[in-house]
Formats: sequence, structure tokens, C-alpha cells
Amino acid sequence: MHSRFHPDDFGDHGLRHEVNVFVYRDTSDGLEYLLLRPQPSAESLWRPVVRVIQFHQDLRQAAVTAVRDEIGLANPFDLHCPALGIEEDVGDLHLVGWPVGFRLRKSSVAIPTRGLTRAADAKQVAQMGWMDFQTALHALGLSQHRQNLLQLHWQLAA
Repeated sequence: MHSRFHPDDFGDHGLRHEVNVFVYRDTSDGLEYLLLRPQPSAESLWRPVVRVIQFHQDLRQAAVTAVRDEIGLANPFDLHCPALGIEEDVGDLHLVGWPVGFRLRKSSVAIPTRGLTRAADAKQVAQMGWMDFQTALHALGLSQHRQNLLQLHWQLAA
């Protein structure tokens, strides 16, 4: 069985911090979120851009690097970082997912189709799709991602 974690991702004492970056845009119908789906496998669930936070990075730097490396966008119009990370235990691993909103300036920004490979684990993204909040919330495969989207969306909608 394939694991979504790699040995170098485990961090000290089984603690791993990662960013869950929700790229979003404003449309006439409200906010839309860009979700990704890796190549078909046991884990091919819809997800945000996810990246391990290195010791020398802050949330904003990790989020911008993750989006640039995974989907080729490097310049957010704005970044939103809710103050609370969602914690989850996965076996011996204690995972903390930090939500970050990566706002695009224009709703018509083209997402590059080249360079859709994550440098961290070389998984190729099979699909990307814009979804409204309700659709995105139901499409996300992991509870932690849903909780982080809820937290971010509440902040953005306020």
C-alpha cells in the first residue's frame, strides 16, 4: 500500500507541519477554490496544494513556494493565514495542517498546464478544477482539508 508520507517528511519526534494552500478567486457568483487531484491511485482524492513546512520557512513563504512548484503560479494578490492549525494523528505521526488562502488578482488567470509535478514527491497532478465553496467542501477527501477550508472560508466571508 502506498503512503502519502515519505520518511524525510516525518520531522522530529513524529511531528510534521504542512501548509494546506487553497488557491482562490473572486467571481460574480462568489469565491471559487482550485482543487487538485493526483494521478489515479489509492489516494487520488481532491486536495488543496499541500507541502511540508521546512524549519527555515514561515507559513507565507511555504505557501508561495508550494503553489509555485506545484501549479506554476508565483505571485499571489494576497495571502490569508487563519491563526489555527488543524491537528491530526496518523499512526505515530502528529500532523499539523496550516490553512493558507492564496488569492489570485483576476478570476481569468490561466493556470499553467506545464510543470504540474511536485518536486517533493514527483506525483503528477491528473486534474485541477475550480469549485464553489459547497462543492469544494464536499469534494475534499480528508477531514483536515475540509476543516481548513471551513476555517479559511469563514475568515474570507466575514
